[in-house]
Amino acid sequence: MTERPSARADLVWSLIWIAFGAAVLYGAWTMDRLQALHINPYTAPGLVPGFLGLGLIGLGLALLVRSLGAAGDSGADVRLITPRLLLAAGLCVAYAVGLVGRGLPFWLTTALFVFVSIAAFRWPEHWASGTVGRGLIAALLCAAGTAAGVTLVFQEIFLVRLP
Repeated sequence: MTERPSARADLVWSLIWIAFGAAVLYGAWTMDRLQALHINPYTAPGLVPGFLGLGLIGLGLALLVRSLGAAGDSGADVRLITPRLLLAAGLCVAYAVGLVGRGLPFWLTTALFVFVSIAAFRWPEHWASGTVGRGLIAALLCAAGTAAGVTLVFQEIFLVRLP
């Protein structure tokens, strides 16, 4: 298991997430609401990004509260960029740039992304405890459920055509 980040690193990242969430919320608020087309307000283009922005702000605030409440953490070793952060960023870029819209169905690329992400982040734990097979099966089940859920929600509820 990896060490928990210092309170100072959590404080910095909480402010970054709050600022990013506020930018997303502002962008969503300023999006065209398509009122001239008399569309249902619940299908306005900025609705989902607005909720995502609010969620980022809320989670950033939770991280801020946790970092301020951490007692006795001097934060002498504040590392904002860690190997796990680089792995997450690399996986997200590979998904967004290398997989989505490149000929494979959206559900398959999403399942592949979730499976590889879970397997990569949990690999050291499962390797150390000798539960690699169980971990890969759990990752596969999570990937299948996530891909099915995301595809269903976006295609059937939000009526978004997925690549």
